[in-house]
Amino acid sequence: MNETSIFDSSYESRKGPLLKQVVERLRAIYTQEEAAALRIDPISRGILSQPSGRGFVNRDILETVLGNLLECVAPGSHNALETIQGSGLEAEIEEIADQLYAMIVQSFLAAEGNSPDIEIFALDSTFSLLSEIPRFKERSLWNRFASLKDPSVWDAYITTRHDQCVDALSRLDHVSVLDDAIEQRDFGPYREFLKSNGLDFAFDYLLQLVVSTYPGWRVLFYHDIAHALTRSGGSESLPDLNCVPVPLLPRAISELGGRYYQADLHPETTIGDANFLDHPHRGLTTGQTGEIGNGCYIYPCTLGGLSGKVRLRHPAIGNYVQIGTDATLLGPVRIGDHTTIGPNTQIYGFVKTGTECRIASSVVIGTVLSGTKRPGNVRLGDGVKVGDGTVIENSTELDLTIPEKAEIPARSHVINDGFGNPRFVRE
Repeated sequence: MNETSIFDSSYESRKGPLLKQVVERLRAIYTQEEAAALRIDPISRGILSQPSGRGFVNRDILETVLGNLLECVAPGSHNALETIQGSGLEAEIEEIADQLYAMIVQSFLAAEGNSPDIEIFALDSTFSLLSEIPRFKERSLWNRFASLKDPSVWDAYITTRHDQCVDALSRLDHVSVLDDAIEQRDFGPYREFLKSNGLDFAFDYLLQLVVSTYPGWRVLFYHDIAHALTRSGGSESLPDLNCVPVPLLPRAISELGGRYYQADLHPETTIGDANFLDHPHRGLTTGQTGEIGNGCYIYPCTLGGLSGKVRLRHPAIGNYVQIGTDATLLGPVRIGDHTTIGPNTQIYGFVKTGTECRIASSVVIGTVLSGTKRPGNVRLGDGVKVGDGTVIENSTELDLTIPEKAEIPARSHVINDGFGNPRFVRE
């Protein structure tokens, strides 16, 4: 790599063919209106080439780069002031490519010094990520659509201007229809649902409200970018590329998302799409080895670890799971699809739930270390209902199994009877 500039002739010659392939891939994903709305904030190459200091990522430049990438998935949402306009899609994507490449090069330089492979690593990572913009755009759209689960999208403006909204809305179960639309990957069922209830006029406004003011989909987009930079291997659309995890930068993106939205999503957490993060400003934490499925509704909560060892140590959340405010899930907890976890509930250790479980508020479910031997799992079968304030704990080596469709009354205390069955200490 040239010692005076990161944009040397080798970079320019290899960039050209990759840029053309990416641009051709991107042309198909924008409507005419979206292409007209796209606004890219430029940064001079002189600034991009300035060393950011060993071990540091330039946060000011990073904010601009993330804003430009956000424009690519939701044109017009960033509203940049000084923009590249009228230059065509290729010039806009080239500008973003230069910015992203500079950030990745600086991260490798800070971690490794000027090694001969840095330019190849950075170029492959840059265009691999840009080639994924169609996927990011689709995920972003479904994350915004999932935000319509929030009843607050029906705000005073729309309900006041359409008086019939209030009475009609109070009788509707719109969340299940939204989940069906997400599962089918088709807005149609929800639009038909609104139309059949005289509410079709609201759909475009609701999505506009989300894209303009809701933070959850934005922080999930930041996570998509950070997560992509932690992966290795080839690119589906550009098979000749071979990426390695980028140092420093993914964590810097995660930190920036935390600074803006108090949602601390570790860049290596695997997260599906069509998820709604409600009020993330109150705090949301995920861990390195954690997983979140599709269609989840997550209030401020902690999905953290118990172990200090480098191993699987964070919760895995299934599809269409709802997690209430201030819930805490710690360790290798496994939550089945369509399960609801109430506010202030704590679940920790070796706990596995089946599907469609209903765990109420202020419940404690966990495994307790007794002596030196690892306790068995706590297993909740499909459809188990756990009442408010209940404690379920297992300190034996045998798994404690709660049978399918069991209903545990509020304020119960359940332990292992020594044979793997639930024993009620009190009710």
